[in-house]
Amino acid sequence: MLFWLLAALLTLIVTAAIVLPLLRRTPDGAQADTREAYDREVFRAQLRELAGDVERGAIAPADAAGARAEIGRRLLRAETAAAKPAIASRRPVLAALVVALLLPLGAFVFYDRTGTPEIGDQPLASRDLEAKRPSVAAIVGLIEQRLADRPDDAEGWSVVAPVYLRMGEGAKAANAYRNVIRLSGETPQNQAGLGEAMVQAAGGEVSPEAQATFRRALELQPGLPAARFYLALALSQSGQNAEAAVAWDALLADAPADAPFRPVAEAALADARAASSAPSSGPTAADVEAAASLSTQDSGAMIEGMVAQLASRLESTPDDPDGWARLMRSYVVLGQRERAGAALRRALDVFPQGSPGRMTVAEAASALGLDASGPVSTP
Repeated sequence: MLFWLLAALLTLIVTAAIVLPLLRRTPDGAQADTREAYDREVFRAQLRELAGDVERGAIAPADAAGARAEIGRRLLRAETAAAKPAIASRRPVLAALVVALLLPLGAFVFYDRTGTPEIGDQPLASRDLEAKRPSVAAIVGLIEQRLADRPDDAEGWSVVAPVYLRMGEGAKAANAYRNVIRLSGETPQNQAGLGEAMVQAAGGEVSPEAQATFRRALELQPGLPAARFYLALALSQSGQNAEAAVAWDALLADAPADAPFRPVAEAALADARAASSAPSSGPTAADVEAAASLSTQDSGAMIEGMVAQLASRLESTPDDPDGWARLMRSYVVLGQRERAGAALRRALDVFPQGSPGRMTVAEAASALGLDASGPVSTP
């Protein structure tokens, strides 16, 4: 009800503001201000000035007669126009009536048909502004359309390459980084990005081609942390645990305390030292769970590489129930429940019924919500 009262009041104010000027008339005593009265006064002044010029001899009487006649004609025309009776026009009155009737009626009919007065207030804080923003996928789609028309657009490739990497599109990211390098030249960051994309596309494995890419990045910028990380990871994945321990230790010694890859590197160092029987003064292998808990935005393919390393080690030395539990937990944290189920089935193949190792694996699976009672595949 309050809404309609306010709407009616505003409509009345607007209607009055439009109608009142149309109904306003000129006052009776305002004829002195009309155009005709002004013209008459001007022409009379010109006649007086002309007479003064003749008296002073500034103008000949013959010339003054012609000028006096012309001024007299103009004065007569102004007197005739002023003497005509004023005819009141009805057009302003009709226009005022049309506005006064149609404006309120049209406003209320229009709002009744198209408006929704029953909707309550919607404060700015409660509005879903994010829903109106384009999604990352939509933006990437637009960039892909642009790159399809302009494949040599280096700026477009440089924008979409890291986005592909964060979206988990390793193959597309690798292709984008190759185009960036082709069009803009080599930089340490582009080479490291290409190597990381290769690792992501390979499911976390640091392939020889990716290792060459990281080595090239180190040539361009010695000490680049990302390149050193993946080269150390390659040593761990290939079983060169002593060399890997040295590489991880050196990387951690140079890394800042808040480096996003530090938990992953610390877990990898502990694993490498344990595998190579080197003295361990760092964290235990359980720190791989902390590595898996990092967001993919912070670590990217780093977590994938660590999990791939753990899976590879369990394939070669499967008699490690705690290792299988860590692997399943890592897959679950990464959102890869199918891989976690596959790891569970492989672990159940390793440990016989009733064995302590099988019980450890089954307990871990139950805690993660995995079904350890399903059929067991044969090796």
